[in-house]
Amino acid sequence: FSGVEVTGLSGYSAVVYGGQHQGDYNKTGGEVVKTRRLLQTLATECQPALIYFENAMTTGKPNLRSAGGCILEAKPAEHVLAALKKDGREAISIEIKKGYRLKTYAQTAVALRKVWTELARLVDKGVVLRFPLVQLVRENGDSEFLIGIE
Repeated sequence: FSGVEVTGLSGYSAVVYGGQHQGDYNKTGGEVVKTRRLLQTLATECQPALIYFENAMTTGKPNLRSAGGCILEAKPAEHVLAALKKDGREAISIEIKKGYRLKTYAQTAVALRKVWTELARLVDKGVVLRFPLVQLVRENGDSEFLIGIE
C-alpha cells in the first residue's frame, strides 16, 4: 500500500447522485453499489463517490451521516433523472472553494483509515477542516479524498 500524497485544491464542484446512510462510514459503499447498478441498466457511466458529512474523529459512529453514489460525466437525461428519483437517489452538490486533495492506493476502507490519520495530522498543525470529506474511487485502485479548509 502507498502512503498518502497531499496537495492543495481549489474551486472543486460536483454533483453526486446517490443515497444517504446513517452510521459506520465503512457501510456507505452499499449506496454506491445500488446507484451504480441502476445506472448500468440505463447505460450510464458512474464515477463512484462517497461523501462523509461528519468528522469521524469527533462524532460517534451511530451519529455519522454519509452518502454514496456516482458523479456523472454530463447532466443526466430526463429518463435517467426520473429513474434515480424513483429509486430514492438524490442529487447532492459538493462545493470546495479551498482545501486539500489526499490521494492513496488502497482498498476503500483501508484508504479511509489512512486518510483519517493524515487529517488528524493536519488538525494537529492548526488546519481547520470543513466537511464534507469526499472520496472518489478510481478504476485503477486509487482513492482521492477532497476536503475543504477554513
